Amino acid sequence: MLDPLVQIHHSTSMALRDFWNHKEPSSPQDDRYILSIDGGGMRGLIPAVMLAKLSSLLESMGDNRPLYSHFDLLAGTSTGGLLALALGAPVLKTNLQPDTRYISYIYDEQQRTLMQKLMGKPGDKTLRGTLPFGVDTTTLESLYLQNGRQIFPRSQGRFFSQIFTDKYDVQPLQRLLQHMFGDIPLSEAVIPTMVMTYDAAHGRPFIMSSNDSHGFLFWEAARATSAAPTFFKPAYLYDREEKTMQTLIDGGVVANNPTLYAYRHAKELYPDAKRFHILSLSTASSDFTFTVSGAGTGVIGWIDPKKGAPIQKIYATSQMQVVDQIAPTIPDLTYTRIHGALGETYKLDETTAGALSTMHQGAQKIYQENEDQLKAFAQLLCERNHFDQMELGPKEVLPVTQQPTQIEAPEEAIPALDSYHNFLRRYQIEDVENQENPQ
Repeated sequence: MLDPLVQIHHSTSMALRDFWNHKEPSSPQDDRYILSIDGGGMRGLIPAVMLAKLSSLLESMGDNRPLYSHFDLLAGTSTGGLLALALGAPVLKTNLQPDTRYISYIYDEQQRTLMQKLMGKPGDKTLRGTLPFGVDTTTLESLYLQNGRQIFPRSQGRFFSQIFTDKYDVQPLQRLLQHMFGDIPLSEAVIPTMVMTYDAAHGRPFIMSSNDSHGFLFWEAARATSAAPTFFKPAYLYDREEKTMQTLIDGGVVANNPTLYAYRHAKELYPDAKRFHILSLSTASSDFTFTVSGAGTGVIGWIDPKKGAPIQKIYATSQMQVVDQIAPTIPDLTYTRIHGALGETYKLDETTAGALSTMHQGAQKIYQENEDQLKAFAQLLCERNHFDQMELGPKEVLPVTQQPTQIEAPEEAIPALDSYHNFLRRYQIEDVENQENPQ
C-alpha cells in the first residue's frame, strides 16, 4: 500500500499531467443559423419590421454586432429575397443606409498555458479583424413605404390590360434595384446569401447563391426573384458561367417560403454541422380559401385576376403548409416560424396609405405575439462567437460618421390626430386615395 504522501504526490502529478496534456476544445461550429424570409410583395413590410425588432433585441442584450453576422446563410424569395440581399450586401458599396455606430472587433483566443489553466484564466487573445458594417435595419421599411407606389402605380392596375400583358412596367423596379446595388457581383456578399427563382425555360427551381453566383449581380438576383408572373415580365439575364441567357421568374412559384431550400443549401455549405437553426419570417399571408359555386370555375374562373387568381393562391397556400408541416420533423433542424394574421387580406401590390398603415400596425402586433420566440432565438444568436462563414475586414477601421437615416424619427404624437394620420406624417406618405375620393 502506498504511503499517503506518496499517493498525494502521485495524484498531484497526474493532475498536472492532465493539465499539461489537455487540449482546449477546438469549438467547431456545430450549430449553424439561417435566416429565411417569405415572399409577398408589399407585405415585405412585415418582415422588414421584424428585422429591425430583432436587431433592437440583440442590442438590448448587449450585442452590437451587425445583424447579418449572426447568421451562416441568408435566404429569401421575392420581397424576402430583396431583404436578404440588402442584409448580405457589402453596404458601403451600395446606396443603402449603413449602420456605422459600432466597430466590431473579432479576436482569437489562444490555447491556455499551464499557469492560466491552474489559475482559471482565459487564454491570450489575438485580434483577427473586424466585422464589415451592415445595413441599418431601421431603414428597411422605407424600401416599401417610400418606393411602393413607384413600383406599383395604381394607374397601371387595369383588369383587361392584365389579361394580355404584364400588369406593371418593370422599369421603375429595375431602376430602384440598380440604384440600390449598383454593379456589385453577388459573389461579394459578406456572408452566404441565396434567393429563390424559377428557370422558366428549363422548368426547374433556380437558386441564385453568392457561393455559386454564375457571375450574376446583386440587382440581377433581386430582379429575378421578384419577377412575379402576370405582374412583371420575366428577367432575361446573361449567365456569365454557362454563357447563355436565363429566363427567370419569381421563386414564389416553387418556394414562397424558402426554408427547405435554404436548409438543403446550408447542408452543402456546412457538411460538418450537427444542427441547423432556422428563423423563418412570414409576410403574414393568410390561407386562401375558394368557394366552388359551380359557375365560374372554368379556366377564366380559376385564373381571374379580379379574384386574385384563385388557382395560383391555392398552390401558394398549399406549398407554404407543406413547409410548415415538414420542417419541424427534420431531426437536425430547429424551425422557429414568426407568423401572424393582419386581419385583412392585402394583394402583393397594395400601396394605399390605409393599407400600409394597417400592415405596419399588424407587424407590431405580430411581433408582440411572437416576442418570446424572437427573444429565445436572439439569445442563441448572442452566444455565437465564431465567424468562419465570412471574410473579416481589416484590423484597423476608422470611425464613420453616421449619416441621417432615410426615415425621419417619429414626431411627437399630436392628440388631435389619430394614429393613421400620424403614420402618414412620420413616413411622408401622401393620402392619395382620399384626395382622389374626397368625402
